[in-house]
Amino acid sequence: MRQLPLLFCFTLWPVLARCDTICGSLELNKVADFQKLQNCTHVIGHVRIAYVDLHSASNASLELLSSNVTEISDYLMVYRCTELPTLEAIFPKLRIIRGQALLFDQYALAVYENRNLRELGLVELLRIQNGLIRIETNPMLCFVETVDWMHLLSNATQQHFSLKHNKPSSHCPVCGGLAADYAFRQNISDFCWNMNTAQIRLTPPRLKGCPAACGLHGCDNVGNCCKNSCVTGCSDQNCTLCGNYQSKGKCVDQCVISYELHKRQCISYKECRQLGMIPLTRGYRCVDKCPPNQKEVSDPNGLITCQVECKGVYNVRSGADLEPLQDCVTINGSLIIELTDIKEKIVAPLEKALASVKEITGYLKVLHSAQLMSLSFLQNLDVIRGDQLIENKYALFVVNNHHLENIWTPNHQVLVQRGSIFFHLNPRLCHEKILQLEPSLKSVQHISVAEVSPNSNGERVICGDAVRSLKPVVDDLSATAVRILLDYMDWEGMETLIGYSYYYKEAPQRNVTMYDGRHGCGHDNWLMDVSATKSRRHVISGLKPYTQYAFFVKTLTRTDYHMQIDAYSQIRYFQTLPDKPSPVPRIYGSSELSTQILLHWWPPRRPNGIISKYYVTFEPHNLTKAEQGKNYLNPRPANVSLLDCQCDDVTPYDSGPQPNDEDYYNKEQITYEDALPNLIYVSRRQEQPKKDKFEKVVDFDDLRAGMKQEPTTTPAPTTTPAPTRPATSNLTNVQEKLAAVRYDIYRNLIEQRQRAAQDLDICSLQIPHAMKKCQDDHATVSQRLEEKCTVEEEMTGIQVPGYQHYYYLNELQPESFYRVTVRACVDGVLNGCSNPTEALVKTTSVRVEQLMKST
Repeated sequence: MRQLPLLFCFTLWPVLARCDTICGSLELNKVADFQKLQNCTHVIGHVRIAYVDLHSASNASLELLSSNVTEISDYLMVYRCTELPTLEAIFPKLRIIRGQALLFDQYALAVYENRNLRELGLVELLRIQNGLIRIETNPMLCFVETVDWMHLLSNATQQHFSLKHNKPSSHCPVCGGLAADYAFRQNISDFCWNMNTAQIRLTPPRLKGCPAACGLHGCDNVGNCCKNSCVTGCSDQNCTLCGNYQSKGKCVDQCVISYELHKRQCISYKECRQLGMIPLTRGYRCVDKCPPNQKEVSDPNGLITCQVECKGVYNVRSGADLEPLQDCVTINGSLIIELTDIKEKIVAPLEKALASVKEITGYLKVLHSAQLMSLSFLQNLDVIRGDQLIENKYALFVVNNHHLENIWTPNHQVLVQRGSIFFHLNPRLCHEKILQLEPSLKSVQHISVAEVSPNSNGERVICGDAVRSLKPVVDDLSATAVRILLDYMDWEGMETLIGYSYYYKEAPQRNVTMYDGRHGCGHDNWLMDVSATKSRRHVISGLKPYTQYAFFVKTLTRTDYHMQIDAYSQIRYFQTLPDKPSPVPRIYGSSELSTQILLHWWPPRRPNGIISKYYVTFEPHNLTKAEQGKNYLNPRPANVSLLDCQCDDVTPYDSGPQPNDEDYYNKEQITYEDALPNLIYVSRRQEQPKKDKFEKVVDFDDLRAGMKQEPTTTPAPTTTPAPTRPATSNLTNVQEKLAAVRYDIYRNLIEQRQRAAQDLDICSLQIPHAMKKCQDDHATVSQRLEEKCTVEEEMTGIQVPGYQHYYYLNELQPESFYRVTVRACVDGVLNGCSNPTEALVKTTSVRVEQLMKST
């Protein structure tokens, strides 16, 4: 179905007195589809041009493809279009790509595998506000490196551009080119979209004498920094093109106490009504029709409003079923959660979609959902009314959820106004936790065994008083590792202890709960490290420097039918130390003056701390024979050193067990039971054989030695009756005191043995730390080895503040090559500067400089 353009005339402010034609996202796959662009001025969405064969339209003029589009709110993609020589034929007036939604969550402009494309030709383009640029594998494409991409980017520290596998610049014309009489054109420019069209580059009023905070944005004549939010001017007042939003003739970064119109303007409630549109109170948007999960309601004045309508029985089987529940506060009906795909990462979508739900008028049913470990994704649910019940009896029905361990978060109670609860076949949900729901039931006095079974709930975990508390502390810390120390486990806990599980995740804020993002089938937001030993120390490595983590610890135990003990810890936090940063990933150099080069660089991908400064060095460079074969006519982006490796971090998705089939969560395939039997039943240490649980003590010397001896044979009792026990004497009191002392000695001996078993391998759990600084700045290698120290590196070069990512190199020679290096440095770390990143840049010639000044 063809989407018709929508016409809006904006006369709200004099500066915007014009008519705009709004179109939605466009998919152009054949020549006839270009008619959709004919009347559009603003595309609120994306434009995808793919697999278009213009060979059939070669006889017709390309002007038939031309559009009036000036803005694209999301992204522009051009992919595998044949016989398309230039994009100027389609977008001669395109001024801005906002990048509010990106292709693959990354790209705002993607031009890929167009075999006949010869130039981009986006001659009016002024800015790409957000997102990356990727122009690759276009074998005939020229005039790619003649575009000042840095000028088009809104935020150079966040946006990147990739220009690869296009036509070599040495085989392409230069800006200006040759005229018909073989003379260079007079309007030559160093930056252009083709031989005839120079790139439009709006410059600020001035750069010299501006405050340091202005950077390259410059300032006005008064000294006020120019606003990056305005694309076509210095001030955000009365700006003709804003980077983000426009509100009452002023550029703003977001809409505050107003309504967003078409992702580009902020207007009032009255102005939204004047346009004949509907203001949404949720999300504060001005729309022409209600969203899918909202219905149109007319008020007494005839004005249409949108009311969130969440009515009916919602059956959530996958993430796709959550769309109708967005923004629902009250579900006028019932909610059934029965997740079918155990490989889907569903917990985060559940938390996002159901966060607003406060009331369910019917029932809540959760069954056959092995992914769920808690119902805490209903974080704001207050009441289940029970207007409709399951079997006319149950308002909360939870059955056969294999990994469910918790119901609501602590201090969160959900009122059940009518009906009872039904919990069965939840083997990891303790019976005691279910009984805690009893006070929230208003129409039920007591929960029966038939409704909540103490046998089918919690039979695979340890519950009740047998659950103890662990108190872990951070024993040692480095930039990439942490050593966690636990309290000593007593003899009763040692009998069933196998080891410990350590769960940890990045936590920028200290508001993490144990069940945040937990997925029962391994697609978890938490990383897990298992230590199948009784050691109370454990090292977690592979951490990111200068990052805050949350963690908690759980015991791994075997269960005897007469002895069940388990232990958990509360959520704790630690932050790793700063470290040496990764190298600067890219350097871009350009020269408009024959004695000056403007350097740009991107901050390290892994800063590993707060970047306090950069060091920039430069020196003249004579081309080698290998380099002389390359084309350096134009000072384009230099060759970048690939020093920054792409490290493969351990991700939460890969840390847990990975399900391979639908039977993954059956009892026979529990992770620990499959993975740890050898660690449980095969002893790794033979020097301390296990002894009996209770030892017989022969005498005091045997007790002190801790050795077991055979007891002496006592004579058989005679038939003569034993004499009457004499009254308590001083001798008896002494014997009892001696027995008590002996028992204390025995207890201390056993505790020492148990503690020794928990303190094994201390030396193997040391965390390596950076070596200290040598006292002697000129220490020899032997001195460094002997003192285990390192010499502080002496840094050279131009020091640039850490917040600045550009620098002007001045007093250079015209038309000369310079080798430039940039290093990033972190304070508080010895030798905390990255490896240098190198680039080769060239100053322009005096002739080009004069020609540019003359234009």
